[in-house]
Amino acid sequence: MLSQTGIYALRAMGYLANQETGEPILTQVISEKTGIPKNFLSKILNRLVQGGLVQSVRGRGGGFVLARPANEIYLKDVVGLFMKMDDFKNCFLGVDTCNGKCGLHEKWHTIVVEFEKMIGETAVDQIGWRRPSKKKVQHVKKNRHNPQKRRKENESSQPL
Repeated sequence: MLSQTGIYALRAMGYLANQETGEPILTQVISEKTGIPKNFLSKILNRLVQGGLVQSVRGRGGGFVLARPANEIYLKDVVGLFMKMDDFKNCFLGVDTCNGKCGLHEKWHTIVVEFEKMIGETAVDQIGWRRPSKKKVQHVKKNRHNPQKRRKENESSQPL
């Protein structure tokens, strides 16, 4: 339901909200801790500053801090800077002229109402912060370019 930018913005805000010192945090540190690409994060933080949710502190010891207490910044405030929230109220299938008669309409409406309630009642201090895990994928290397080596591997893997 959220755009990647909206998810990253919430992730960054959750990280800032869970810093106990209240000291400014560098973009590089936020990027490393949250897994958000640094260049993308810079743009997100700039928009959060423009929206009055984050303050930028310049100079030595500078970085980013929340502009007000975390329990006063709601998810809708953050997400609303990056997405048109009215898009959720539209047809599930994206039809501009939805008449509300399809089988999905009522179910989608219920989900939208609950989603709006959740992001309107949940503050960024409630985001339990932890770095997202990276899924490890193991790749099997095959010898496509060396037929002799491939033949030997096949012979050695044959049952006796």
